[in-house]
Amino acid sequence: MIGLPKLVKCTLRNKVESWCMEVGVISTPIEDGPYCPATVNDVGGLYPYDGKTNPGLRVLNRSLFEDMEADGYDIIDDEGNVHFVLAAPPEPPQMDPDLAYCIETQKEPGLKLFYRIPLFPSFADKPTDLKDASQIVGLSFFGLPINGLPPSVAKGIPGAPTAPGSMPALDWCGGHLNEGFYHSHIIADVINEVLKKNNIHEVTCENVPQKSDRELIGYAMDGFPIYGSDEFYGVPAFNLDSCNGHFGPTLFHHWSEYHYHADANNPVNIPKCLRGELALEQLRVE
Repeated sequence: MIGLPKLVKCTLRNKVESWCMEVGVISTPIEDGPYCPATVNDVGGLYPYDGKTNPGLRVLNRSLFEDMEADGYDIIDDEGNVHFVLAAPPEPPQMDPDLAYCIETQKEPGLKLFYRIPLFPSFADKPTDLKDASQIVGLSFFGLPINGLPPSVAKGIPGAPTAPGSMPALDWCGGHLNEGFYHSHIIADVINEVLKKNNIHEVTCENVPQKSDRELIGYAMDGFPIYGSDEFYGVPAFNLDSCNGHFGPTLFHHWSEYHYHADANNPVNIPKCLRGELALEQLRVE
């Protein structure tokens, strides 16, 4: 992280003046990658595949790419090379609209990101949906931003000049670079348990210290805490709402507080929505 968190005045989306914690992080807080393999004989990162053949969290390897070809996505050439593109905003990537691609984004190591999280969480009139990959879920104590659902392979990347079947590859910790900085789409602090549950044993996240399913992971952008998939006393979380949250005792509030849990039943284990008010300015990039 960049220095210590700061207490700052902030305006919430409901126009209420409040206080936020401003937390600064660097653009690439861990050694990231791998992402896209060069050929079907290499092993790359991960991605949640939603095609017809063997959907689920998959390693980017021969098995996945052959399943994608069987589903009609032209992602490998006749020599077994994976169609690849490196996106370097603001220039649009050069892509054949008839092909599917494994996509990486250029790194901008000098960026500084400052997130604003309400100090006094309050419930909004309606939840904020997190189906868009650009939406911010929260921030882990390790300094990793957590973003919304990654783009669907089957439906295609919104706005991308390519056919369905392309994927912005994730690394073994469930994150990648976009707009120059690293963020995760799977909660990295518990991803090795996610890999085991999905019968993935050939890769592991080594760059983010792993936590148990009962530990506090970080805070959502509405100020409510995010825990692993278990209650602090060791049983699986229960009576969860549509955002994967509920009221109940936690490690630091034994009486009760509203909090989110990592989704034990989905490899993309982030909360699906946020119930609290968000700061109008959630993120500032320098």
